[in-house]
Amino acid sequence: MKRLVFATIQSSKQPIAEDKEATFLRILRRLDPYERQVKISGPVFEALISLYGSMGDIEQVLHVKEQINGCLDAACLRATLLSYTRCSKSRWPEAVELLHTTIVEGSPTPERIDQTALSNVLLVCSRADEYEDGLSLLNLYGIPTNKLPRGSPCISIVALNALIAACGRGGRPDLSLSILNEISCRYKKLPDSRSYRSAIIACNKAQHAVKVYDHDNSSDRVYGNYDSDAKESSIEWWECSLALFRRMTEEGLTPDVQTHSSIISSCEAAGEWQRALWVLQTIIDNSAGGSDDNDAPSSLNLYCWNAAISACEKGGAWVEALDLYERMLETKSFKPNVVTMNSLMEALDNAGQKEIQQSIYSEGVGQGLVDPWRWTKNKAGEPILALDLHTFSAPMAKAAIRKIMDSWLDEKDNTGGGLSGDLVIITGKGKHSVRLPVLQRVTKCVLLEYGIKAEIDKSNHGRIVVTTADLMECFSDKSWS
Repeated sequence: MKRLVFATIQSSKQPIAEDKEATFLRILRRLDPYERQVKISGPVFEALISLYGSMGDIEQVLHVKEQINGCLDAACLRATLLSYTRCSKSRWPEAVELLHTTIVEGSPTPERIDQTALSNVLLVCSRADEYEDGLSLLNLYGIPTNKLPRGSPCISIVALNALIAACGRGGRPDLSLSILNEISCRYKKLPDSRSYRSAIIACNKAQHAVKVYDHDNSSDRVYGNYDSDAKESSIEWWECSLALFRRMTEEGLTPDVQTHSSIISSCEAAGEWQRALWVLQTIIDNSAGGSDDNDAPSSLNLYCWNAAISACEKGGAWVEALDLYERMLETKSFKPNVVTMNSLMEALDNAGQKEIQQSIYSEGVGQGLVDPWRWTKNKAGEPILALDLHTFSAPMAKAAIRKIMDSWLDEKDNTGGGLSGDLVIITGKGKHSVRLPVLQRVTKCVLLEYGIKAEIDKSNHGRIVVTTADLMECFSDKSWS
């Protein structure tokens, strides 16, 4: 029987799942009640459970399991529990209960849980973000490697990595770090790149939670499990991410792009712009031989650059932010986007560098990095070209309005800057503003610099309309007015 099943599984003449399913079902139907024990036909049941599990058909998995007479063996239990990683996340309690209640055929110590089966349930819990239950199972059933019989399977590094990530998503980076340390101390395994990446991402999320709390500690909103404890904690999560970065490189592991971006992002959230620049330069040196104008290394992406520029903006380092921007323009691999421009505009605006700010914005428009115009419709349903600012930061919105107004005031411009009809400015309704709608307030203030008192469109509160009459009065000395 075992030879028949093995031949069926390995057969290259039956690559289609439906063919294997039909073959296994034929074998299963030929089994009498006595033969439906795992010590006789275990490979048949395991293969069929694995097949249905790979399809995500948990009902068929359970149907096959119920046809086993007597206890399951370790292989069938493992296959059944692994099937729960491919079905609805809401069914995770079934996997936990199955682990608790199943007696394994031939187990010398019934109270000792198979570590591979435990690993599969940890994957199920982590996938459903039920990290607390996963940790309880690990503490209850996890066996240190030095206490396992020689040759026995130990807890899976994949399962531990999944649990590290789940703790991070749940707002418990402290637990992520604890599990990371247990990988080597308790389970005598070496953490891999994914282990460190998941822990670093957890630290980054925690640092951003502190940033949110600092920004508006009077808000009643709750951000996952992060609350005032994030602020009161003595742990600097950005320092933890840097420490993990050093540790993994010392162990000969190569951080990937998500790891690098998370480290820089945590420094950005903490306002540690010098550290963010150091990490970015380290990535460039290690990945591109110290030359940042080569092809993009796989461990660097646009987010890394943007996070570093944002860190400089928050630290008041506008010169360094401008230098990063210029370096981006020199590379062939990274093109600044609207996020880049927003951060740079904020850095220059905070530093009072209005002329440089306007110059950089004008260059960005000319190079196609930002495009403030888009087609929409007016009250009559007619197509019009409007100035769309709703994705702009307040400083970039200022630069956009000033560029348009200055181009119309330019004595060399005899076209009116494309002026025809009312000027429609899309600001959005300020739903993401903490208090007053920021872009609407900024737009009105800039227009007042040119003597124009604009009002919000009553038919669309996300727009500001400057009438043709107001524009003509403002530019009355122009030859085209």
